[in-house]
Amino acid sequence: MALRLVSSGDSPALEIRDHLLPLVQERGTLEVQRDAVRLIALRTDGWVIEHWTPFNDLMPGEASSPGYRHALQRQHTAPDLPYGLDVWRAGAKVLSMLWSDDGTFEVSDFVRGGWEVDALAL
Repeated sequence: MALRLVSSGDSPALEIRDHLLPLVQERGTLEVQRDAVRLIALRTDGWVIEHWTPFNDLMPGEASSPGYRHALQRQHTAPDLPYGLDVWRAGAKVLSMLWSDDGTFEVSDFVRGGWEVDALAL
């Protein structure tokens, strides 16, 4: 059984993610929709908030069977984290995280500061 250590700083990151996602989805602009990603971005008042989700149009000739897709998924040693959020404030990246539908998440960048309160006020 694998042990995953969770930082005590993850809770504010999740709270910010949960607050910003509806804003990006409602007011953001679709910037990319190709290959395996759909990227929606909200750019406003010194903020850049980017959210990506899986987007998988099948390539011509690609097998669409569930068995084929499960075989591909089993080739990964760690679960895929298909959703992501990157947040920049005044040109500096302050938050970067990935997550999946099963609740697994990874916070790769989280710079603590006054921007957190500002983000929750958006």
